[in-house]
Amino acid sequence: MRAVALHITTTRIFSDKPACRAVAEQRDGRWWVTGYPGPLDHDQAVTAMTIAEVYATNPPPDHRIWAHVAAWQRQLGLPHGGGE
Repeated sequence: MRAVALHITTTRIFSDKPACRAVAEQRDGRWWVTGYPGPLDHDQAVTAMTIAEVYATNPPPDHRIWAHVAAWQRQLGLPHGGGE
């Protein structure tokens, strides 16, 4: 699996991976991420986009990254398997 490659500007976070369709956009001081129901802070938006990139790369089910994804999802208050 290739390293995460997010591009972060003052108002947008996006992936260089074609399969990753998620995007984060800053509006009114909060971040809105594709597939997430409410606003996030900047750090949460980066976490959400990192999760989206992992799902886009589709690592094997036994890959060690999934343990990290589960922890990141808990940080965002999501059930394991969310945030795609």
